[in-house]
Amino acid sequence: MRVAGIIAEYDPFHSGHAYHIAKTREFADAVVAVLGGELTQRGEPAWCSKNLRTKCALACGADLVLELPAYYALGSAERFAGGGVRVLSALGCVDYLSFGSKSGNAEDIAAFAALSDSGEFISEVKKRQKEGLSAPAARQKAAEALAPELAAVCKSPNDTLGAEYCKWLLRFGGKIEPVAVKRRGALHGEAPCRNGFASASFLRSLPKPAEALPYLPAEIRGMIIEEYAAGRLPVIREKYEVAALSRLRAMKEEDFAAVPDCAAEGLYHRVYEASRRAGTLDGFYSMIKTKRYAMSRIKRIAAAAAIGLDEEVFGDGGLPYVRVLGMNETGAQILKKAKQADTGIPIGASLAELARTSERAAAFAAAESAAEDLWQLCLKIPGECGKAFTEKLITL
Repeated sequence: MRVAGIIAEYDPFHSGHAYHIAKTREFADAVVAVLGGELTQRGEPAWCSKNLRTKCALACGADLVLELPAYYALGSAERFAGGGVRVLSALGCVDYLSFGSKSGNAEDIAAFAALSDSGEFISEVKKRQKEGLSAPAARQKAAEALAPELAAVCKSPNDTLGAEYCKWLLRFGGKIEPVAVKRRGALHGEAPCRNGFASASFLRSLPKPAEALPYLPAEIRGMIIEEYAAGRLPVIREKYEVAALSRLRAMKEEDFAAVPDCAAEGLYHRVYEASRRAGTLDGFYSMIKTKRYAMSRIKRIAAAAAIGLDEEVFGDGGLPYVRVLGMNETGAQILKKAKQADTGIPIGASLAELARTSERAAAFAAAESAAEDLWQLCLKIPGECGKAFTEKLITL
């Protein structure tokens, strides 16, 4: 059985995601999806729950759905990709990593990945950052200087993320082969294409969830309607704003220094001052934003701080466990293969049981629970506390 992995958020799951899974199944017999949780890589709460996204993925071609821990899900492209590759590698039976790509040129993306991990490239990036450029802009300039034929990779978020996947695959030196699936339809933030494909960011911007239905696979439209009727989507940003700001205001300056991506160049001083003065999240973000610090980074810092992520606790060491969110019969077979591979990393569906496997696992589980609790507060009908430890495995 040839197994392919996909690292995603599916927030919300749409026809483009279903297309990607279908194209992946052309070269794989089974698909494993690794999903970020209730706080996303863009530094905001997910539009809909990971439980719903798990159900959607299983209904549209995935066989096994695993969780990307909050520390990785709330990270930069490098940390997000590294976490996803860690999860797939922990199974010990994944053959391919399939990712969406604007260009579909896996060779150039892999070549850029190798370049970006070189000392020369890293030095060039640091040089550009000292000139005041943000990390993405510095990488673009470094690529143009060292390998102009590969610089186009930096211009596409999908290709850039694909390069991060390839970089981590090279670092791990495993057997997983990267495969770029050319993206079809609208890009991030764009209006829908004539073929009916729309980006997740466009769908999240629609005033009413029902307006997104034409751009979703038929198999999941009923799920969206049901969740909306039950008050479980979309998440209400105003509620997140109050909850997040209240947590940020309770933090000391030294607490911010421990938040991932916040200590560098004394950024935590700026973040702390903003937390004392800002009355809105947008105000908080704008007080910190500079040419050097991208808005996405600032949002991730705020979300990470709100759930208590500490770089010293989470940054060292490997993946403590693999949490299973959902599966079908083929997914069960994949887990059987993973058990036979025995990579030494605990695999299970119960977060409570996984938390007991090590001190590091307990910290990861606590962060997951904090993210879940924060997200539940942001719903029209808030959910109860502690749901992360009581959620059941989703099976189809």
